[in-house]
Amino acid sequence: MVEIKSSTMHALYEAKKDKYWRNAIATSKGNMQCLWRTLHGTLGETSGGETDNHTADESATFFTDKVTSVCASTATMPLYDVPYNTMPQLTEWTTIMVDDVEKLIGSTPTKTCLHG
Repeated sequence: MVEIKSSTMHALYEAKKDKYWRNAIATSKGNMQCLWRTLHGTLGETSGGETDNHTADESATFFTDKVTSVCASTATMPLYDVPYNTMPQLTEWTTIMVDDVEKLIGSTPTKTCLHG
């Protein structure tokens, strides 16, 4: 497997993002409506006259209806039989020395993530 440096990967993603947006702008060919639709979608804004102005009561009703609908559609499903798994139990302890713990901790890599 080829290892790619973080800075190289970042530059690659930036170049792809730049190419995507340049293409999206060029595709609109001066059609401002198309361009704005693309930009609004990217910003997470809704289109088609849909509004985000919902009251708390409307939101609560929506979610209550959604939960009721899911419960109704799954009510006839048989319960899942979860097989009983025995878990090993720790019934006895082995004494270890402080030196052994220090050796174990000391043998671990000092850096455990890519960033830091």
